[in-house]
Amino acid sequence: MKTSLVRKADRVEKDRAPEPRMRFFWWDLDESYDMVQARIRASIASGEASPNDRFVTFTWRRPEGEGAHD
Repeated sequence: MKTSLVRKADRVEKDRAPEPRMRFFWWDLDESYDMVQARIRASIASGEASPNDRFVTFTWRRPEGEGAHD
C-alpha cells in the first residue's frame, strides 16, 4: 500500500512540474567554455530558466574570405 501511495505522489508531482524547455545560447568566438556556463548559471539564478531546462550552445563564424555583404 505504501508503495502505491509513493508512486501516486510522484505522479502528482510530475504532473505539476513545468515541462523542460529548450534554451539556446550563442557561443561567441571570444568566450571560453566557463564563460558560457556562467551565462547559463546566471539565467537560472535570475529565474529566466529552470535547472531542468535543456541548454543548447552553438557558434557560427563566417568562412575566410567572405565579406559582410556577399
